[in-house]
Order: sequence, then C-alpha cells, then structure tokens
Amino acid sequence: MRDMNLIRLAREKLIEKDIDWREVYTDKTLFLKEQFNDTVGPGSYFRFEGEDSGSGNRYYCILGPAKVHKPRAKFFAGVRKMPATFSAGGKYFDSMDQAAKYARETWGVPTPKALRPYTSGQLHGIADKIKAWKNKRESLEEQGTEE
Repeated sequence: MRDMNLIRLAREKLIEKDIDWREVYTDKTLFLKEQFNDTVGPGSYFRFEGEDSGSGNRYYCILGPAKVHKPRAKFFAGVRKMPATFSAGGKYFDSMDQAAKYARETWGVPTPKALRPYTSGQLHGIADKIKAWKNKRESLEEQGTEE
C-alpha cells in the first residue's frame, strides 16, 4: 500500500486558469515605466494584473529590463500572487520578445501591442543611463519644472 504522504497532486498552472490580464501600473511601477521608456525606449517595460475568476486570487506580471546594475543587464518576465511582499519570480532573457513569449506561454499574459523587439545589446550601459536620468529628474523636480 502506498504511503499517502508521498503522493503529490499537480498544481494548476496559471495559463490553465481563467485570468483576464490587464495592463496596470502602481506609482512605483509607473516611475519604472517612465524610466525605461526614456532610457531604453518605448515598449520596454510592462506590468499586468489579473484575477483568477475561479479562486478570486490576484496576480501581477512584470516584463522589462532587469539586472541593470549587474555586469550584464537582461530582460525579465516574472509573476507573483498579490498581495506581495516579495518581488516577482521568473526568468531572464536576452530579448524582450523572448520574455513576452515566455509570459504568454507560461501564464497566459497577452503580448503588448506596444512591445518592441529590444535585445540585451540595447541595455548596454543602462546603469549609467538610469543614474543620469534620475539625476536629471531630481534636478527638474528641485527647480519645480517638468520636461
């Protein structure tokens, strides 16, 4: 007779759930979207939220640049159940297309129409670009002006 403690039931994958994903930004992620739109280009950062109609569980998904302060920046596709105290878990990719494809095939997140086919080559020097962008933004805020 089998020990019932050894039997594990497979968890249902997010792509198998009825989740209606919508592009939604928080204050913090809107800041990141603006930052990456200006430093990488439009269509380089996306955030989605969705609710599983069966369980009522809510999730968010991030697509965009990551590891920007590491030796080699990458693109990231990650998901997390909400409310979340930790950042999304996922995978790193050499292109935005690969990240979006993974999110679509793994979690059912739609590919954004505004997505651009950026590659990790376009992230070269991103840490310095972000630093300059933040400095410029802080300077404009101190002057009370916006671009």
